[in-house]
Amino acid sequence: MRGMGSDARRMPRWWVVLPVLVIAALAVIFFVNRRPPVFADYVEWTYHGVLLRDWLQGHPDSAYLLKNYPVPNNLTTVGLGLLMLVMPWGTAAKVWLLIEVLLGLWCATKLQRAAGAAQGWQSMVVTAGALVGINLWCGFSNFQFSTYFAMLFCALLMENVESGWLYALLLVLLFFSHMIPFGFALCLLFLYAWQTGRWRLLWQTLPSIVLCVWYFAGRLTHHDVDGTAGMVGSVPYGSLLFAAFRVNTYLKCWGFVNVASTFHDSILLKLVGPTVFVVLFALDVVVGGTVLALAICAARNGLKKESRTRFFWIAVCVFFFVGLIMPGAAAGISDPGGRMLQLAAWCGVCAVVARRKWIGNMTAMCAAVLAGFSLYQVAVVAQTTLMQGTTEGPLPGTLRQFGHVVYTDRAVDYDNIVRGRMDADIYPTAMFLKRPER
Repeated sequence: MRGMGSDARRMPRWWVVLPVLVIAALAVIFFVNRRPPVFADYVEWTYHGVLLRDWLQGHPDSAYLLKNYPVPNNLTTVGLGLLMLVMPWGTAAKVWLLIEVLLGLWCATKLQRAAGAAQGWQSMVVTAGALVGINLWCGFSNFQFSTYFAMLFCALLMENVESGWLYALLLVLLFFSHMIPFGFALCLLFLYAWQTGRWRLLWQTLPSIVLCVWYFAGRLTHHDVDGTAGMVGSVPYGSLLFAAFRVNTYLKCWGFVNVASTFHDSILLKLVGPTVFVVLFALDVVVGGTVLALAICAARNGLKKESRTRFFWIAVCVFFFVGLIMPGAAAGISDPGGRMLQLAAWCGVCAVVARRKWIGNMTAMCAAVLAGFSLYQVAVVAQTTLMQGTTEGPLPGTLRQFGHVVYTDRAVDYDNIVRGRMDADIYPTAMFLKRPER
């Protein structure tokens, strides 16, 4: 990693303003509109937050049961429920999303500095891909929070921070956010202890390990409802189509968001036309290809025995390559391989830098354009009525479907909250369960 950061420090400082502008734009878009944006799963997490608020206020909704064991993937439910105690539910839902993107920016910057790549174009790529990219639209809020905690975990280890409780606290937060970044953090800590000989740090895994044992025991005693949530792989495992699906997963890390009203339709194509659509797709390929090439170079140096970040690059490589071969669904998690691949890519990109200034400038410009178009879609799609109908045009169907986020009409959960109809069906992987019908 010698020499990293020299080109980054010569990067024009106005690039650093972009993440601030992204967050400010999101705040304006959110609060100008009456209700929170319809970001797929996030609508249901908001619904769960209302359920928790009602439970905390002493009048739980009769249609649901609260599980008696700790459940991962519920940090957003807890955060929203607590915020809703002091502000209206719609305001709380918007504030939580802004907290998410602010935390992402801070943790990515923290990891860059720890890795010696501070103030470079990398923060722009992470901003485009993680803050306003595919997972924001999919509503994977818990996974996003957990990814950012994992970035912070990496940074603290790289800085050799000594603490008797900090890593334990972060592991608990990771457990309650998402199990895949939690596993990544455990892997990091074991590798770091092996590399540095600081084996006493492993005692800090004990609280989260106890939570894991309690969680899996609870699943077994409740007929494993968490592991039978009906998640299915979208393509045949091991086929050429699956390989294309994994390439698609990687490219979607970097900011191209193609909102769709059905599995065969593209709202983005209707909004911008085929020429701009293809240009955006090409920009995404440029960013993804450049990042991968730079990460391979950085990993080759980082994996050397004398590298202080060797533990980090081992974990990144393991999760990236295991993510490539994981099936489309497992243990109640939809596309765990895709999550592993995204996590490794987002953490890895914070530790690389372009040694040639023009490469950094080019990649930052591409990422900025992608972030801008994602914000454009947030403003004109996530707050408005669906644009139905079949997309017409010269683009092949395989390209029209790239980067899809199927924008189904999930706003019914918001309407149920407004009307007080708290009896909708919910995924069984959350802390609440729908009571069986009598």
